[in-house]
Amino acid sequence: MTGNPESSVRRACESCRETVKRRRRTSRAKPGSRDRVSSVENQGDEIYDLIHHPQAASSSNGSALTPDSLPRHTNRSGSFVESASRRMNRVSINDEVSVSWLPSATEARPSPDSLDHAVEEYRRRLYFQPLPLFNPEGLRDRIERFPMFLQWIFLALALSNLPYDSSSAKEADLIHSHARSARDMVLELAMRGTAQLEISQALCLLAFGDILEGRPALALMSIGAASRLELVRGAGYSESPHNPQGDASLRCYWSVFILEKGFAPRFTLLSQTHTKPEYPRSAREPSPPAYLGDEEYAPDLESIRDDLRTDPGITSHAVRAVSFCGDVISYLHALHIGKADNPADTNSNFYQLTNTLYDLESRLGHIHFVRNVGFSERTPEEFERHREYWAPWLLFQITAHATQGLLNHPFIHLVTLRRANRPSQPRLFLQQTVDQAMFHSAWVARLVQTCIDRGLMVYDPLIGDLVAATATIPWLFQYARDAKVSETSKENYRKCIEFLESMPDPSPRSIHKRELLHQLQTMSSQAQDNNMISFQPSKIWQLIDSDIMDAVAPQPTTDGTQGGQSDASKTTVSVQTTFVHPVGERRTDQRQTSLGDSITADIYEGLEQYSLDSIFSQPMFIDHAWLHV
Repeated sequence: MTGNPESSVRRACESCRETVKRRRRTSRAKPGSRDRVSSVENQGDEIYDLIHHPQAASSSNGSALTPDSLPRHTNRSGSFVESASRRMNRVSINDEVSVSWLPSATEARPSPDSLDHAVEEYRRRLYFQPLPLFNPEGLRDRIERFPMFLQWIFLALALSNLPYDSSSAKEADLIHSHARSARDMVLELAMRGTAQLEISQALCLLAFGDILEGRPALALMSIGAASRLELVRGAGYSESPHNPQGDASLRCYWSVFILEKGFAPRFTLLSQTHTKPEYPRSAREPSPPAYLGDEEYAPDLESIRDDLRTDPGITSHAVRAVSFCGDVISYLHALHIGKADNPADTNSNFYQLTNTLYDLESRLGHIHFVRNVGFSERTPEEFERHREYWAPWLLFQITAHATQGLLNHPFIHLVTLRRANRPSQPRLFLQQTVDQAMFHSAWVARLVQTCIDRGLMVYDPLIGDLVAATATIPWLFQYARDAKVSETSKENYRKCIEFLESMPDPSPRSIHKRELLHQLQTMSSQAQDNNMISFQPSKIWQLIDSDIMDAVAPQPTTDGTQGGQSDASKTTVSVQTTFVHPVGERRTDQRQTSLGDSITADIYEGLEQYSLDSIFSQPMFIDHAWLHV
């Protein structure tokens, strides 16, 4: 190549200079452009300071929108950034709180009656169903110190779906109008990286409301924003549950955690962090009934007096159960899209989840066992008086049993994995999964039936999802050749459906799941006499692979996917419950029944003697490792 390199560079630079000159002339012709560029640069500096110096935004009274709580942002030269040109629609992010949100004598505020009613409804319908966001104790006094945007959002959610007369219609319109404005404000603050406790609390309420109202895309955005703000906020890592502000911070962190694990388990952030904060304070367990009658259940069950461990509280157990639930749902989704491994292997995901289950069970104090709390002996008044305990207790019990039932679901082990061109599973392993699925689904049916019988109203959409998923187990077993298993499964399926129909204010998501169960039952009512049943696997997957993301971006499998089926395809299976040779040589020998029949009979005839605390002493729980010796 010829020519002077220096002259070539000079020519290139001259070309750049001409381009810059043209842009400057254009900028002078449009005065607003420079302001917009400056505004964007200033906003970038502002967000940078918020993220990297969150302590500057701390507040002595816990409010995110007070003059002392909002940081004074500086630019890189050290001078204060002028904020007059950086106003949002409803709030200014600067040293001053926007006048429209400052408490004032002329500002519209919720009436005391509305606040009273909202706190009562929150305790009855929302607390730990499934979010432990606000401690109901003393909430009425604390709510008046909330920022106005948090008050309006709280009122809108707590009072939603409630009837009101003409006298309260004006107040309802006021609440919804201000809640819509508050939503816009919170989302803009979140997008600007305002890592404040009250912003995260508001995002939790917004996400949960979107889940209830059938807006999964908005819910996912709010959950994602809240989880990232919690990571920025360093939520609760040094907080103590023994002071009110620390307890509020911990409740917010674990509420975001539950939203991720319970409703979007495939897209989680908080569960991936190595350091977890403490759990919030737990409600004290109610005094046991005067008569429990343990000897009527099983005389040799371990007594509560033998438990010398310090129990961490029912809150920690409920959160761990929801976390395990998210892991199981993620595992089922992996199977759904064809990522199948051999569950009988000791290094399989199934085996790892089973070990997690053992750890979950080992941490549970005997004081929370079904037989010790007297769940079936309580009155509606007792449930209402101690709702702060019973809400997380029921969430733990149903989640623990439902997830174990789903982990051992016959559809997974007898249909999906067999179609994945995998080697046949050991018969003893298959027997174990069938027994576990029947056992835990029966416990879910018993728990929800007790709720109906004892008048305990349940609003929790996560419990509704789990009961709907668990109902597919007795739905399948009702076509078993064993008459006793078939009849008991029909009854348990009926209990699950009755419970789902009894849940008040069903969300579009809940209504859709009930419709899927109805379609399955209608389709399978034409089952053949030889225990062959034909159904669409896609409907089962929609019930057990439960993630709100699927409502936004469905991911149907196809026939070309390993282990998958198209949405319209059908599968025909023969429902079996016995995979090991019976001990008795002849069916007429009444003294020796088959191993499968004896275990099944024990499961259904003696449910009163079992609970989550005793299942690990049953012979069906066999360590997988010895199968490979």
